[in-house]
Amino acid sequence: MKLIFATLLIFLAGCASSPKTVILNPSYSSGALVNIQAPVQVSVSDNRIGNFTIRVLNQEPALYLPDANVPTVVGNAFKQALQVNGATVSTLANNQLVLHINEFSSLITESLSKHHSIAKAQFKVTVTKGNRSFEKSYSAKSELNGLLRHDQAKIESQLNDLTEMLITRIVSDQELIHFLQGS
Repeated sequence: MKLIFATLLIFLAGCASSPKTVILNPSYSSGALVNIQAPVQVSVSDNRIGNFTIRVLNQEPALYLPDANVPTVVGNAFKQALQVNGATVSTLANNQLVLHINEFSSLITESLSKHHSIAKAQFKVTVTKGNRSFEKSYSAKSELNGLLRHDQAKIESQLNDLTEMLITRIVSDQELIHFLQGS
């Protein structure tokens, strides 16, 4: 009986220390804000230096695994936003648009009674159209406070909202629209 209890205790301890994964699912819900009317070839480049998406200070494990799907889920939301706003996303388009993810993380500090999360995102858009090019950076920050320890789902929601906010800013940027339309 003691052997079974000891085995079960070791198993549960191993489960408790297993790293958590980050689950993101940003989507574009702002609707049509502009009329881009340009064909674009879209790709996403993950240039993040930090190796985490969510990091909790002074806690074990202090580091959460990065979400390997960040480029895919952000890219899907970005393509959706472009299409809703009149762009034609095609692999054959002359406008080659690259969304560079330079920073995308949330840093959390916790005490026994409260937590504070600072999420930051920094994206850069580069567009190549023949021998012309356009480049612009976009950044945003979001803060979240709460009682007791953080809820990972709320932090993930914070990152999803931050992604949508930046994507909305990008697709409604008049400089980018004018460049894509050839103005």
